[in-house]
Amino acid sequence: MTAVKDIGRFFNPRNIAIVGASKTPGKIGHEIVRNICLSGFEGGIFPVNPNANSILGLKCFKTLRDIPSEVDLALIVVPAELVEKIVQDCVDKHVPAAIIITSGFSESGHKELEDRILAIARSKLRIVGPNTFGIYYAKSKMNATFGPSKVLEGKTAFITQSGALGLALMDWTTEEKYGISSIVSIGNKSDVDDADLVEFFADDSSTKCLLIYMEGLKNGRNFFEASKRAVIKKPIVVIKAGRSARGAQAASSHTGSIAGQDTIFNAAFEQAGIMRAEEMTQAFDWMQAINENPVPRGEDLAIVTNGGGIGVLATDKCSELGLKLMDLPDDLKEELKECLPSFGSIRNPIDMTANADDVLYGKVLGILAKRKEVDGIIALFCQTANIDPMLVAQVIMTIRDQERLTKPLTCAFIGGHLSQLAYSRMLEKKFAAYPTAERAVDAMYALIARYRLLNSLELG
Repeated sequence: MTAVKDIGRFFNPRNIAIVGASKTPGKIGHEIVRNICLSGFEGGIFPVNPNANSILGLKCFKTLRDIPSEVDLALIVVPAELVEKIVQDCVDKHVPAAIIITSGFSESGHKELEDRILAIARSKLRIVGPNTFGIYYAKSKMNATFGPSKVLEGKTAFITQSGALGLALMDWTTEEKYGISSIVSIGNKSDVDDADLVEFFADDSSTKCLLIYMEGLKNGRNFFEASKRAVIKKPIVVIKAGRSARGAQAASSHTGSIAGQDTIFNAAFEQAGIMRAEEMTQAFDWMQAINENPVPRGEDLAIVTNGGGIGVLATDKCSELGLKLMDLPDDLKEELKECLPSFGSIRNPIDMTANADDVLYGKVLGILAKRKEVDGIIALFCQTANIDPMLVAQVIMTIRDQERLTKPLTCAFIGGHLSQLAYSRMLEKKFAAYPTAERAVDAMYALIARYRLLNSLELG
């Protein structure tokens, strides 16, 4: 790590230089310039290429030194053997931040080249990379990556040690309507590392939670100390690859970092208050729940469903995860009995039966929404022939808006095409919605875990 601590210029640069910009569509140096332009970045954009006069209508400069303005952020896309010279140019021009896109360093056995670059940069220039696809930051309208040009803005900052996985997820998050505040491809972590980024995003007003794909750490102590401070403000979810011995070996060869023993990571995550997801779908399910819900005020949960079977599955999942299905008080049971059919169940799960329509859903959810003893609601819908799932989705939206819901709600729409449309609509409207009952329960688990952490910190 260099002596310069601030990494803000990676996210809020006034001017950006792309060294190795290309006139050829499809080349990385071209796609980065194109993405920065398309993202609506309002600062100066300076392509650098000694063999071009202009790229995408922007004046091209022969060297970094020829740019008349100050440069806050340099993106380096030249061959590995030329990177040393460009880094020296950055230092000479007093550029505070550089993202080295180029690969061919410690991840491929050339650690000495990476060390020489760091020696040049030390105390003067912060570096992300090498071996990275860049940074997207919604707040500054900056897509300084060679990934998709369209990214859905949201509240999750995603830090990834795998470039290919991060690029794929940029597309996937948009398709699945998971918004992100930032994506950072951290690469080899030669300088800027997970701890630096955790500290930055902990104070970033556009970020509500952090998601990290991690294969290994170079300075575990710094990361866990930074995380302990950050989780007080924002949840941190980590997907730690390399659970198995073979996986750890693959992770080490992939990015040049030491994966470490999985049991040690587990213990450290728990101690720091970090949530560990087992796979990507679970991680993004948790993010969706955290981003779109308040933290619960307790652990008493209620399940409402129109299908006994999915209610049982949800109950089993609650038991597996250690979630508490509350015993409904007698006065609540009486209130529910007045609107439920005689063959429905006023136990928990509350089974409205397959005859339930959107009006009944609205009544039951409205009752639960107003009860202070109910800390969270899991609403499940199983598609039947007598009701359009979109009507149920609309009822849930109305309950949240009209009742000004102050407790978390996760929901699942299980069925065919119509249920998928309703589920998709719920995501568009910023609900924690899922296609299975188990995922809706697991999402609620993330919220209860957050409650437990904050409660333990207050008690401590």
